[in-house]
Amino acid sequence: MHPYATDSSERKNVVLIIALLSVALAWCLHRVIEWLGLRLPWWIDAPSVMGIFGVLYELFDKRLWRVFRKFRIIVKVPDLNGEWDVEGNTSFDSNLSFNGKISIHQTWTAIRIFMETVHSQSYSLSASLLVEQPEGCTLSYEYRNEPKPRAPSTMHAHRGTCVLRMKNSDLLEGEYYSGRDRQNYGSLRLQRRVGK
Repeated sequence: MHPYATDSSERKNVVLIIALLSVALAWCLHRVIEWLGLRLPWWIDAPSVMGIFGVLYELFDKRLWRVFRKFRIIVKVPDLNGEWDVEGNTSFDSNLSFNGKISIHQTWTAIRIFMETVHSQSYSLSASLLVEQPEGCTLSYEYRNEPKPRAPSTMHAHRGTCVLRMKNSDLLEGEYYSGRDRQNYGSLRLQRRVGK
């Protein structure tokens, strides 16, 4: 997985909230230790704020952001995790359409997009999720495509870019284009698989 950028201000706000909560929890831990009459080494008590911050941040990044997203509290970044069915068209042959599947694995700060079709597979190298756009939430990513052994001889490894707009939580539509030597572009439609 790799980090992704976003134009949402939630990342700085959440970090501030987690920092304040860490200080409060560290103070509570200190008071409990005092109340129990325990004498702990300084190296246990001193890094407690940063330790608590690290645990809370990791928990939020991996799990809690989805809960906050579900209840529309603080988090605006959409949860794109899951399997998606893909329908696409390519400029290489105007009569040619293709189908495939995309797997998206996402945390609050990282993402991996993997697409597989009959002839090739591709994976994301970098990405952004822009939520403050007039046309709605937009997922943009750069990918590396590698043809499978039985792909047509005209296909070869290349890089490209894909821009997808959220139509609803289970539908993304947009376009892609590939590197300069391939000079190919097309459209994509992703439908989230539900209950499969």
